[in-house]
Amino acid sequence: MSVQPWEPPIARLTGALEQIADRLDGLDRRVDGIDRRLDGFEQRMDHRFAQVDARFAQVDVKFTWLIGIVIGTWVTTMLAILLHR
Repeated sequence: MSVQPWEPPIARLTGALEQIADRLDGLDRRVDGIDRRLDGFEQRMDHRFAQVDARFAQVDVKFTWLIGIVIGTWVTTMLAILLHR
């Protein structure tokens, strides 16, 4: 048995393995690109959620002031009614 009959199948196998490696490298690059885009999307979402949280904090402060004013108005009205001569 000589070595020559094994050379063509091994060469085809080597070529196929190189093609598989090239395709896997391409897939790795595509997945890396998707990963970077998702990271950017995550950062934008974090920024947006921080903005929404800040706005809710502002609304909460304004609501607290509004409740204080309403309660103050009610107390003043009740005192005016109760202490009316």
